Order: sequence, then structure tokens, then C-alpha cells
Amino acid sequence: MKAYEKRTKKNLLAHPLAAELQKCNSPGTILSVLHQQVQGLDRLQSSDDRWTKWLDPTVNVLHTLSETLGEGISLVCLKT
Repeated sequence: MKAYEKRTKKNLLAHPLAAELQKCNSPGTILSVLHQQVQGLDRLQSSDDRWTKWLDPTVNVLHTLSETLGEGISLVCLKT
């Protein structure tokens, strides 16, 4: 995250979406937040089903991997 911030001059943790995602504790809550984001984008509304087809399994795999790795590494929680 520090490399991204150095390159882009943007702090991802300061973004409002990061605060919403930090509250998530399951794939369903993560997907709910992300689906709300997509619904606000007019250009993606027509392809919402395609977006969901790859997003849902991706979030589920990342969440399962995060749980498997335990407390040492967290792919879901953005807290540093």
C-alpha cells in the first residue's frame, strides 16, 4: 500500500470505500458494498450481471484464503 501511495500520491485507506470495507466480516457483506458501488455507475448497469459473475467467486476465494491464513495476514481487513 505504501508503494501505491508513493506512486499515485493517493492514500487508499483515506477513501470512503475503505472505511465501508473495513466493517465487512463476510463475503456477503463485502459483495453488498461493492454491488452498491456498481449500481451508482450508469455505464456499468447494463453489464451488472457480467460484473457479478466474476466478482462473487473472487471475493469468496479471497475471503476463504484470508480465513485460512489466520490473523498473521489478512486480505479482507485494510487496517495496517
